[in-house]
Amino acid sequence: MSASFMVIVSLLYIVLLFAATMYNHKKEEKDLFISSAFALFIYATCHLGNTLWVSALPRNEILGTHYLYFAAFQALLATGLFLINREKMRVIMSITIWLLVVEALLGYAVHLDRNVVALNGAATPNMSISASWLLWDLRNWISQFNTFTVLLALTLPKIYQVKTDMHPVDAYDIQEKVKAYLDMFNPSWRITRANAFLNVGGENLCFFDHEENGEGVHRAEAGIILLNEVIKICCYEPHRTKPVGVFGRFVYWLRS
Repeated sequence: MSASFMVIVSLLYIVLLFAATMYNHKKEEKDLFISSAFALFIYATCHLGNTLWVSALPRNEILGTHYLYFAAFQALLATGLFLINREKMRVIMSITIWLLVVEALLGYAVHLDRNVVALNGAATPNMSISASWLLWDLRNWISQFNTFTVLLALTLPKIYQVKTDMHPVDAYDIQEKVKAYLDMFNPSWRITRANAFLNVGGENLCFFDHEENGEGVHRAEAGIILLNEVIKICCYEPHRTKPVGVFGRFVYWLRS
């Protein structure tokens, strides 16, 4: 891949991150907005530094700087995304953070392989492109795949869940909507299980009383917990009007 083409791809990715940031702002997804704004800053800074500094280094110094430079930014991005999302971590964000960590470690490993000591047993560091081997390919594959997972992590919101401190009357209204959505599915063990949870949860919600810390309050909380389990099982969302298939459940899992 030529340097000019890499610059174009980098700029395109920055544009996509900017679009994701604006989208999250419009949807009022606070955590996603902060995450995407942070990622946009990291990638824009990395691109600018690479254009103005790394690419301008003497040819014999670029090899000793390139991999360390990009690995440092991947590590910084992983750390920032973890700190921002640690309270509401989603599966896709966890996968992305781990891939960023692996990418950073592989970047450091390739730096060692090409500048310090060959990690494939060669007598001298693998400075030549012709000496490319599995470690380099693995680093490149993960890097390319991770550009996709980062975008997913910055655009897929956390699944819909009812707060456990919600008033039981409001929770029961939501339960009725979840029940109506659940009835659209064909019979299966999954739907049978979800209906059982709904029945028990509904009974607990009906036992609510206004006595502070009374049994009714805790039973209502148990009802809301069961309601949330049903929401997970059937992948319910307030705006969703059709049952989801296998792919829909997979995306819902990524958001959980």
